[in-house]
Amino acid sequence: MVKMSAGEKKKQLILNTCKKLFYRNGYGNTTYEDICEAADIPPGTITYHFGSKREIAAIIDAEYERENKTYIEKVCGDRYSKTEMMAIELFHMWKRICEDANIRRFLLDLSTDKLPNASSIESVRFFYRCVMEDQGIEISDKELELIASAQIGMTDGILNARELSGYDYTYEEAARFSIRFFMRQLGIDEDTILAYTKRGKELFDALPIDNRYYEDFAYDDRYVKKVDEE
Repeated sequence: MVKMSAGEKKKQLILNTCKKLFYRNGYGNTTYEDICEAADIPPGTITYHFGSKREIAAIIDAEYERENKTYIEKVCGDRYSKTEMMAIELFHMWKRICEDANIRRFLLDLSTDKLPNASSIESVRFFYRCVMEDQGIEISDKELELIASAQIGMTDGILNARELSGYDYTYEEAARFSIRFFMRQLGIDEDTILAYTKRGKELFDALPIDNRYYEDFAYDDRYVKKVDEE
């Protein structure tokens, strides 16, 4: 086991404390004083290690993006194609956002002042590269950067549309739109998009999903049940 330095331990303490506070109370409702009190650290420690509360939230947000994909991969293994996995992951992501008010509040708080950070963009780029490899599609890194940023903006748009518009969008409507948006950016035809969307929903409905994995942004493997364990 790699031994952590005192500074690394302090940074991890702050991150773990913020995960719990941001999940339970919201990013907007959590103050520097709340974090210092919960972590039992003196004022100034947060900005010394991270610079700002917003920087901490960006790290937590990027990790959450990755864990959405990671959880489904842990559950499914290599049973399905990367494009099928993309569809499953988006149905899973939107169902959890719609059902978990704490995660939804955190993401909405961030969307009010959100500029795509490097970690989030890289997570989305990786998401796209998986499908590009699966479908034999080639796109330049320069164009992929724009596509990844647009995908992040689209997700924020759906979040705010659900919250602020007069329409009661379901998780299925949000997921289907996300899948269509994702695949259209790669030039995939509508019939193929519809087929993968239908297949993704069928597979998702059969998965042993347990959203306790995400509580307090802790990502606890006790709540991972693999498909072949059914």
